[in-house]
Amino acid sequence: MSSSNNIAQVIAKGMGSFNVAMTSTANVLVVHGDTETMMILRMMLHLSIFENRPVEKKIWIMTAQMEFTSLSFQRDWDLDFIHGAISFAIHSVEVPGFQEFLRRRNPQVEMEDGFLKDFWKDTFKCWFHDSVSHKKAENICTGEEKLETLPGSVFEMSMNGHSYSVYNAVYAVAHAVHAMWLSTFRQRNPMNGDTWKLNQRPWQLHHFLRNVSFNNTAGEEVSFDQNGELIAGFDIINWVTFPNQSFLRVRVGRIDPKAPPNNIFTIHEDAIVWPSRFNQARPLSVCNGICRPGYSRMKKEGEPFCCYDCFPCPEGKISGHEDLLPISRQGLETTRDFRRSSDDS
Repeated sequence: MSSSNNIAQVIAKGMGSFNVAMTSTANVLVVHGDTETMMILRMMLHLSIFENRPVEKKIWIMTAQMEFTSLSFQRDWDLDFIHGAISFAIHSVEVPGFQEFLRRRNPQVEMEDGFLKDFWKDTFKCWFHDSVSHKKAENICTGEEKLETLPGSVFEMSMNGHSYSVYNAVYAVAHAVHAMWLSTFRQRNPMNGDTWKLNQRPWQLHHFLRNVSFNNTAGEEVSFDQNGELIAGFDIINWVTFPNQSFLRVRVGRIDPKAPPNNIFTIHEDAIVWPSRFNQARPLSVCNGICRPGYSRMKKEGEPFCCYDCFPCPEGKISGHEDLLPISRQGLETTRDFRRSSDDS
């Protein structure tokens, strides 16, 4: 019972934070989480619509840990909430032959692959003849179903950043093991190859892994820095959705640690598609407008630091710029942008 109460409290707390964020004046919200966070966010948004609660569309900025996926009951839900979103993603490129590899998957041929069979049933909502429940199923799996026919919200044919990292990691370990074997081979009798395999410890691979450098099949260099971390960087992605439940991940920028200092971070603002309510203008996310010349900012009690009131300059003072801090009076901060009116004459 206590466990149920804890879950209920977590859900209630999450909904409370969600409602505060969605009803705030902020147009842009940053979400830090993982793939499950995306599922939960979709559920909360769907629940709001289901309960006829108006929700102002926001621009989401998402971290690289988050990947878009749908639970089985979410596959038909609207994707419009993510239209115009910006996300960081682990850098990736298209791996030659990967899509063809996916097109050749067939659970009827690869009967020993239990994962593929379970995935097929869940994804295509069908049953195999050897299933206990097949008599109740209207849809029988033939193995001829095509992965490319699935909406992007269910399955993507392109390799995402996390999969690309796994792909590179496997090859990096293979290169490191090969280098380690060559190093040991020169010191041992070639006939003791099997003994070498049994006697090695995982930590002995670290030295060779740090020195790995190779080009993968996509033509990109894979290497590690002096701290043993992969030199990869991030892509900046703009999400564009369509009424048929499909979407595009449009690369609009890059964080490239290998680039010259002035080009480590690049973004092409003109290529970004914003949500329709912004009419392709750069969105602003502020509590209030700027303070015009002749006024100074004064913090609002109990409000975030970016929220403030605008007060006229006191007698004998004048400001010539926007959004200035108050002058030195009763302990307030001094700013040289305030000048005595007599000094301007």
